[in-house]
Amino acid sequence: MLLLNNRRALVSAVIISALLNATGQVLFKTARAVHSDATLLSIFGYIETWAGLSVYGVSAIFWLWVLARAQLSFAYPILALTFPIVVGASAILFSESIPPLRWIGVGMVMFGVSLLAST
Repeated sequence: MLLLNNRRALVSAVIISALLNATGQVLFKTARAVHSDATLLSIFGYIETWAGLSVYGVSAIFWLWVLARAQLSFAYPILALTFPIVVGASAILFSESIPPLRWIGVGMVMFGVSLLAST
């Protein structure tokens, strides 16, 4: 039972890391969308960029916790959940058009992650 709880904690921490990672990506895109004329250096003067970096930092804390307890070959593929999260957020928040083939790819990633998480 302890092993099962440990596995759930690990998978939960990887999923939290993926959610935070995706949130950081969305914040970076928001910074570029709101400040589209900003240079690479001046983009660091905006709150959205710093919020994205901060969220990335918290994601890294979760990730380091996972790496101390799990095999990288188990944990890293689950981090691929970032892809479907970002694609979905892009469609909802930025009104990006997502072609059907990309959604199929997202489904394949999710299927693959579910297989890896069950091993």
